[in-house]
Amino acid sequence: MENRYINEDYALLGAEMIRTEPSLQHILDSQATIVFLSSDCEKRSNGRLVYAQCERVPWKWKWAVPCDFTVTVFDANVARFTDEQMRILLLHELLHVGIDRDGNEERYFLVPHDVEDFREVIDRFGLEWNGQAGKAKRARRGSARPDGARE
Repeated sequence: MENRYINEDYALLGAEMIRTEPSLQHILDSQATIVFLSSDCEKRSNGRLVYAQCERVPWKWKWAVPCDFTVTVFDANVARFTDEQMRILLLHELLHVGIDRDGNEERYFLVPHDVEDFREVIDRFGLEWNGQAGKAKRARRGSARPDGARE
């Protein structure tokens, strides 16, 4: 059974990113609340690892989850991530936070990817920002490392 808990380290990093990343200014300018969670579950979707996910909290669950969005990091899947990869991962998840404004009213929604990953993440950090694409390519080629040795 999966356990999720509030992760203050992710919350601090997420708050810093919201303050400093121009593409997240819409969150900074809003009243949206985001809770950052850790999961002890190893999550997969279509056979691929899921590193994190952003979810919009439905109105009916606000009594139990008093926020607008959750960002859950699947700790087992990111155990070997560098600090920079974690920053990129949280940027990716925060790019899912959508906010429409109509006067003083805000409407929240999840932003879908504009490509398999967000174009901004690909343009800034490349397709292999998570270090996994190279491993998958090597596995398809018979596990040869770039130096020609076998793994």
